[in-house]
Amino acid sequence: MIKNKPRLLALDLDGTVLRSNNTLSQEVKAAIHRAVAHNVEVVVASGRPYGSMPRDILAIEGLNYVIASNGAAIYDGRGNRIHSSLMSERDVLRLLELTKDYDLIWEAFLEGEICTDRRYYEDPVSFGCSAAYVEYVRSSRGCSDDMRGYIYRHRQSLDSVEFVCSDAPFRQALRAELEAELTGLYITSSSADFVEFMDKSASKSNAMRRICAMENIPLTDTVACGNADNDADMLRQAGLGAAVQNASELCLAAADMVVASNDDHGVRDLINFILQK
Repeated sequence: MIKNKPRLLALDLDGTVLRSNNTLSQEVKAAIHRAVAHNVEVVVASGRPYGSMPRDILAIEGLNYVIASNGAAIYDGRGNRIHSSLMSERDVLRLLELTKDYDLIWEAFLEGEICTDRRYYEDPVSFGCSAAYVEYVRSSRGCSDDMRGYIYRHRQSLDSVEFVCSDAPFRQALRAELEAELTGLYITSSSADFVEFMDKSASKSNAMRRICAMENIPLTDTVACGNADNDADMLRQAGLGAAVQNASELCLAAADMVVASNDDHGVRDLINFILQK
C-alpha cells in the first residue's frame, strides 16, 4: 500500500475511466483535473492506439504522457511518439504460420492507427462488440478483406496485432498453444473476446516504469487503476493498484483495493482517496 503522497496516476480508459456507453462522466473528468491541479502526473494507459484516444481525454490540460497499444508506444502531451516497442518480424511471421489454418478476425495496430477485418468493421456486434462501441469501431479503424496479407506487408512496423473470437473454448485453447510457442511475445487481453500480441518488452507496466524513470518518480509513489487482464501487471507494479468493481478476475486479484465500477465513477472515488494522502 502506498505510503507517500502519490506522484503518478496511471489510468486505463475502456471499462475504467470511460463508462460502458463509451463516454467520460463529468464527475471523473473533474476528478482528473483535480489530480493534475495537485501535481499528480496523470498518465493514460490504454490498449487503444493513439489515433483512437478520446478527444476529451487528450484535451485535459497537464496530461503529459499517453501509453498506447498496451505499452507498445508512449506519446508525450503534444502527440509525439517518444518510445516504441515494435513486434519483431520473426515473431510476426511465426504467428502467421501458427494460425494459418484458422479463419480468424484480425486487427493490426501501427503508427497510431488500426486496421481491422472488414467482417468485423461491418458487423462488430456479431463478434461480441457492445452496441455502444459500434460507432467507435467504425470511426477509429480502416478495414481490409485480407488482414493476414496486411499484417504480412507491415510485419516490420507493427505495434501489436489481435484476434477477436467469441468461441471461448477454442479461443482459450489456441491462446495456450500460441503462448507455448511464442515466448518472445507478450500475450494478453483487454476484453474477454480478444487475444492481443505485442513484443515482450511492451506492456502497460513496462511503459509506466519508463515514464517513472524519465520523471524520476519511484514506483512506490505511483497509483494505477484498471479493469482488464492487460492492466494486472501494472496494478501489481504500482505502489497502489486499484481495480474497478467491474474488473476481470485476474485484475481484481492483482489489486490492493477495489473501487466502484466504471459506471459509478470509481476513478473519481480513487482520486478523492489518494488526494487525502
